Amino acid sequence: MLWGGLLMLLALMLLFAFLDRSVQHLAAVIAGLGFGTFIDEIGKFVTADNNYFYRPAIALIYCVFVIAFLLARTLIGRSRLSESEALANALDLLAETPGGPIEPDDRSRIQQLLELADPKAPLAVFAKQYVADLPVAAERTGLLGTVRRQLADGYEGLMANPLADRVLSVAVIAYAALAVLAVALVTIESPAGGVSQTSSFAMIMQIASTIAGAALVGRGVLNLPSSRMAAYHWFMRGLLVWILVTQVFVFDNSQLAGLGGLAVDLVAYGSLRFAVAREAVAGRLPREATSSRA
Repeated sequence: MLWGGLLMLLALMLLFAFLDRSVQHLAAVIAGLGFGTFIDEIGKFVTADNNYFYRPAIALIYCVFVIAFLLARTLIGRSRLSESEALANALDLLAETPGGPIEPDDRSRIQQLLELADPKAPLAVFAKQYVADLPVAAERTGLLGTVRRQLADGYEGLMANPLADRVLSVAVIAYAALAVLAVALVTIESPAGGVSQTSSFAMIMQIASTIAGAALVGRGVLNLPSSRMAAYHWFMRGLLVWILVTQVFVFDNSQLAGLGGLAVDLVAYGSLRFAVAREAVAGRLPREATSSRA
């Protein structure tokens, strides 16, 4: 707990002392390590006998991270930026490349922010002209960029197949069915006697949230023939229910054994985020929307 506090203090000192974005990233990592080291001791502070191995401790730790995630999603990036906020963010990004060259993605982000700023503001006018005059950085061919390009090409090639949507539907239905089946097996194998009221509630919530997530996934399967993008968003909603709700009760019932399912769900969610990004880049619209525009 003390080491966690010291790490978080170090992160705050770095944030106060430096404006460099790379230092901010380092401070975020240090703060995360500090908070993780701190919250790891929760079992000692919610029990009368300082029991570090208190059974629901892992579920409580996960609840804290879920609440932190939801608060961050609510407070950060969900509301439209004001004109002054957009300009401040654009200038902050611009400060990372004084004199250029500038990455194409960074230029695009800065220009989008400047579009939200007051077009008559002298700083906004100057920044737009300054960004337009900056040289473009040469495309970097690092390992991460190469992997992303290969994944993008593989996705485009895969989804160009006429049978891709059918295969995707079968895979998603099988994934949801396995999730429901796993919960059913855990319920059947649980001993009928000696189960506390708290454990019974956790089991009921695990079953209910798993079914709710599966229903959202099923809604996405129904959307798949008309809009792949809409289907992906429904799949993601179902996964979020499993990740943010079901997993809490999985950790309560199974403790560290629940990490395997969480890892699979996170990989699936990340894959869907990537697929949504590729669909947005390709500019694919729902079929009914395309036909109405034609």
